Amino acid sequence: MRRSKYPYHWLVLVLSSFAMIFSACGDEEPENPSLTLLSITANGVPLVDGTINVATEVTFELVFSSAIEAARFVPAFSLSSSSGPVNDLMISYSNASSKAVVSTTLEAATTYQLRVSAGMLGQDNGILAQAIERSFTTRDGGVITELPPCISANNDCLGSKVITGTGGQSGAITFYNSYPLDLTNARWENLTSAIIVIHGLNRDADNYFSYLINTLRQENLEDQSILIAPFFQSASTAQGNELYWSDASWREGQNSDGAINISSFTVMDQIIAQLADQDRFPVLETIIIAGHSSGALFTQAYAAANSSENNYPNLNFRYVVANSQYFYYPDDLRYDAASSQFAPVSGCAAYNRWPLGFVAPPPYLSTSSEATVDQQVVERKITYLLGNQDVVTTGTLNTSDCEAVLLGENRFRRGENIFLLMETNYSATHQTEKIVVPGVGHNGQGMFQSPVFLSWLREKI
Repeated sequence: MRRSKYPYHWLVLVLSSFAMIFSACGDEEPENPSLTLLSITANGVPLVDGTINVATEVTFELVFSSAIEAARFVPAFSLSSSSGPVNDLMISYSNASSKAVVSTTLEAATTYQLRVSAGMLGQDNGILAQAIERSFTTRDGGVITELPPCISANNDCLGSKVITGTGGQSGAITFYNSYPLDLTNARWENLTSAIIVIHGLNRDADNYFSYLINTLRQENLEDQSILIAPFFQSASTAQGNELYWSDASWREGQNSDGAINISSFTVMDQIIAQLADQDRFPVLETIIIAGHSSGALFTQAYAAANSSENNYPNLNFRYVVANSQYFYYPDDLRYDAASSQFAPVSGCAAYNRWPLGFVAPPPYLSTSSEATVDQQVVERKITYLLGNQDVVTTGTLNTSDCEAVLLGENRFRRGENIFLLMETNYSATHQTEKIVVPGVGHNGQGMFQSPVFLSWLREKI
């Protein structure tokens, strides 16, 4: 018998080699984690490419997705103009080294390029895959008159304001804004209108900011309108000295919980007071307060309750109440579907309890009369924006309590009824209007991006 040219032990060695190769492929080390930039601001204002009017005394804050290594960040960061690099930089780190803070003094009326080179910057060897680059121009004077609008519901667009209550109590409120509301050296010469949008029960101010900023951009109104979307925080989300409301009481103008007791309506008053400051907003003409669902309840109740509108007669106030489940009534009548008319109520003790009427109103209204509130809800410019498919009678807040049922069988019918009351009993004095949004149910985005709302917005601002 003829023997094989290759002994058997060579075959074993070859197979073993293949096994080692495949085993090595399976044991490859994992790739380095990625590092991303979450936000970048200059003196608290979002820094986008092409930003103008940046202060000469400037602090940049770059927030990353994880901790960065100082020894790697310093050589990767550069700031330069046509005259050369800026070398006088003070760099520090915070937020467990995930934020780099860079301070310097720049020349006036000069265009600069800020850059962070791609590469390994993270303490965990995280890699910045793409270089960060921003071009901006410093201002030539001491006052900022315009900036590009902030258009994303992220940290770049977040602002905060300290709200002061009676007795000197104070707490903070957080909000998204398309222009920095609290910028002290600003005089906004292009902003003729302001929109304050109120979130719903989910307290998703980010979503409502996105809905409305997209609407403004679609109509090319973002350069003349400031958009503000406040957070009414819960106890579980509030941080530091932020005000919070543990239940839905914020939508009724009730006081905040905890040691600081400030009405959610007071929050609105003080935001409006800042907008009414003619040194900062010299050409502002219109303030629109808009809300959907629980935010709509807030908006109608605030329209009835506030004194801010009377304090600023030079401003035109409008209120958009979209798909609310409850309404403040200026009298004791409710619509009787059986007789097709408004009639007195019997057998429902709570039918006029706030925010449905003036029984047991919040402390915010302690110095206001029922007659004043009734008059204001009739005579103020309230638009009832009603989705004609918002007819579901189950789910959150669609209660079967008698005071709710008396308003109508569903949200759409309740909106129809409050407007019908105005037409029937206050035809000579009411300034309310009704707009029906066809094909839309209980959907904030659908309502605020509907063609009929866009048409309304174009006309009003």
